[in-house]
Amino acid sequence: MKKKTMICFVSLSLLSVSLVVRGQDTKITCRVPLQKEVVHDGQPEKELKAWEIGVGGALINWDRVTFSDFRQVDGNYLYRMNIDHLFGGIQLYAARELNPWFYLDLQGTLGLARKQVETGGRKFDFMYMAGPGLQFRLTPLFKSKYVEPYLRVGVNYLHHDFYAINAGKFENDPIGEAEWTSSNPWNKEKIGSKQSYFPLSFGAGVQAWLNDHWGVGLQGEYIMPVDKKQTRFVQASMRIMFRLGGSTKRPMPVVQYIDRPVDRIVERIVEKRIEVPAVVESHVCDLFDNIHFAFDKDVITSESEITLDKIADLLKSYPDNNFLITGYTDARGSDNYNIDLSKRRAKAVYSALLKRQVPQHMLKWRGVGYHASSVPASGPDKVRMGDRKVSIERVTNSDYWGWLTNEE
Repeated sequence: MKKKTMICFVSLSLLSVSLVVRGQDTKITCRVPLQKEVVHDGQPEKELKAWEIGVGGALINWDRVTFSDFRQVDGNYLYRMNIDHLFGGIQLYAARELNPWFYLDLQGTLGLARKQVETGGRKFDFMYMAGPGLQFRLTPLFKSKYVEPYLRVGVNYLHHDFYAINAGKFENDPIGEAEWTSSNPWNKEKIGSKQSYFPLSFGAGVQAWLNDHWGVGLQGEYIMPVDKKQTRFVQASMRIMFRLGGSTKRPMPVVQYIDRPVDRIVERIVEKRIEVPAVVESHVCDLFDNIHFAFDKDVITSESEITLDKIADLLKSYPDNNFLITGYTDARGSDNYNIDLSKRRAKAVYSALLKRQVPQHMLKWRGVGYHASSVPASGPDKVRMGDRKVSIERVTNSDYWGWLTNEE
């Protein structure tokens, strides 16, 4: 009768201890910084607030409509209509950091609008707008300091030297009753002809920094006059940024401290060497109970699940060892069928151990059918249950382990 394969781990510890009797010992723990703190004249250096300076271009969405050369020909009215929706410009930008959340800025835009009616003078009309604003930076909410989104509100002075009305009468109309109107999403009411006023601006933007000094800024804003009869419009701008002062954009090194124990003998009264006899501790683990299955099944029984938990905990404490899982069947059934059933049983245990976090490189499996059974096919079922099992054995021969493969 073949014996079941069992695994037993025995750990022996031989301890030879040398004790020293001392009168008074003092243990000192000091903290050693991994990096020195930077101070100036004994005080931490104060961080300078950041200045940002930028120059770039602006795109202004301002509808301009003009009618000219109104005349009557053969009973028909003819006129020339000019419509422009966009014009560009130059933007100047400067900002001062108040704290990580708020920046105070000053922005100015010089818009260059193509002259719609040729008068023999200059080819462009101008729009000037400048004013202070307050930015709410969202940088502290993000991990990266290289990207700084923000919200902005400001007040401006605006002046333009072109006509900005969206309704009027045709010039040279002999009757004087022909009128025209235009509208857009920003201006649905009639607009006055006032050329200078003080609008508010509401916008959002983002600063993208390449390093501590250079970056690119994008901004969009809605220009809203207090007087509803003046032109409302939107403006988008892009600028090159230069930055002075402020905290670095690079991740700061983390200052860590380590505990370094220092033993110092304050007073030594007696020093005597005492030999302690070797102590042998033998920790013998529980023997592995074989994993059992119901007749003609590859499903692990509930009793065996508890055993698998113990096996998994023990195997994980020996990560440098190799273990072979072998599946068996009883003597009933054909050879081919029992070989396949034993493989499925071995693989079931293999999979169960992997689910219990046992490293895959430690395990291999195989099935041997009924060739290792001890009870004949005519034996009672309760007795033959001992042959329906899976065993685990430790393999110490590295060449043999390398030769083994999982049998599919």
